Amino acid sequence: MVTDVARCAHCDSPIVNPASSERHGNQVFCCRNCAHEMEQGGSGTDPQAGRWENELTCAHCGCHIVDESSMQTQGDQAFCCDNCARAMATTSGR
Repeated sequence: MVTDVARCAHCDSPIVNPASSERHGNQVFCCRNCAHEMEQGGSGTDPQAGRWENELTCAHCGCHIVDESSMQTQGDQAFCCDNCARAMATTSGR
């Protein structure tokens, strides 16, 4: 039996671990980091937004990791959440 798996509105990763997912209206995101990335259209009141050294970004979708509570690591790679880590493992054949 095939079931539809929700996909992140930002990075299109399948949401296989809903523990970190975030819903905003009719959109669902794999985690708070992707939700933030989608909603952060510009620099807002911070003219340096997006230009800080050593910012962590997800190795799968490239979003900025602003909430490390859902972050996963594999070796020297950081992922915004378990959903992106699993999506990367699937696409790389691990």
